[in-house]
Amino acid sequence: IQDILQERARTAFVEGVVGDGVLAKCAAYAAREHGDVRRALELLRVAGEIAERNRFKKLELEHIDEAENKIERDRITEMVLTQPKQFQATLYAIYSSELKKMYTGDVYDIYRSLCARIGLKPLTQRRLSDIVSELDMLGLINAKVVSKGRHGRTRVVSLPAGRAMTAKVRKLLLTALEV
Repeated sequence: IQDILQERARTAFVEGVVGDGVLAKCAAYAAREHGDVRRALELLRVAGEIAERNRFKKLELEHIDEAENKIERDRITEMVLTQPKQFQATLYAIYSSELKKMYTGDVYDIYRSLCARIGLKPLTQRRLSDIVSELDMLGLINAKVVSKGRHGRTRVVSLPAGRAMTAKVRKLLLTALEV
């Protein structure tokens, strides 16, 4: 990956502009996520744009970190906006709750009242549970199955730890759902 990055950096940047360790860090980020060279190239491109926009003379390691954060924010935004309305309503029910952890039943109650407010036909609790699983797989929420003994199993739903995107996702969903 690093060889490809060096070749592309020679073409894309003036000599001496790319700081020490920048290409290695790009390659490391890409290797962490399936070793995809396209990811490394995108990271290098976005970092270059950030450095240029902020009028830096050199592309430094912190630009790679900024680029990584920007790409992640853009990925989440794209994921949220391209989901069907039912997924967005479920996600909004979770993101709008003041609770740190909630059960699937809590999510369903909030979801049903949201559907009534925006004129959306509510799905069954079983289907909502499937959507919660899919949102968990996408990494937009955390959902852990817990046993309630003779009362059956449920999921404990929470937002991903340290997600600074919570307010932004909530705002995106408000707009998308026209709440």
